[in-house]
Amino acid sequence: MLLLLKAIATLWLLTIAYVDARTATISNRLTLPAMALVGGWRVVRGACYVLGVAIAQFGLSTGRWEQCSVADAHALLFVLGAWGFCFALWELHILGGGDVKVLMGVLALFPSTNFVVFLSLAVLILSLPLLLFRLRGKKLRDFPQALRKRLTAGCLFPTQRELEEEGRPYAWTFCVPGVIYLWFLW
Repeated sequence: MLLLLKAIATLWLLTIAYVDARTATISNRLTLPAMALVGGWRVVRGACYVLGVAIAQFGLSTGRWEQCSVADAHALLFVLGAWGFCFALWELHILGGGDVKVLMGVLALFPSTNFVVFLSLAVLILSLPLLLFRLRGKKLRDFPQALRKRLTAGCLFPTQRELEEEGRPYAWTFCVPGVIYLWFLW
């Protein structure tokens, strides 16, 4: 059963990476079901633990509620915090909506700081060469002036228009590390 779930998650992540690379858009049909299933699972398991603790406080038999652990409650809190952070990245136009929904699904699938550290390092390793390639030919001394110009204009973060016109399909930088983590570290 675990092997089947890993295969399904791998297929999901690779499909998103392929579709994003080809079309630069990620359909809600690819993201929302996974977010609902995995996020819903985290909510049910976290609520199960909280309800079990509440029942135990009244000295009643917890029965089936003992199947849930404090780790389930921690995972739920982690997912809620991570989803809030993802929402902030979307609101600030740092990431597009599809990328954020993929990231939310991946973080619900792997709700741990170990995964966040792994994902952060992987995204850095994958994105740094792309950034250097994009900035080739530009002078380093021009960056403070460009930053000052953005701050003076009052727009430190990208605008919606800039994200739409200059944004790149980077969902694969979440998907590939997700697959690696799924098969080798989870």
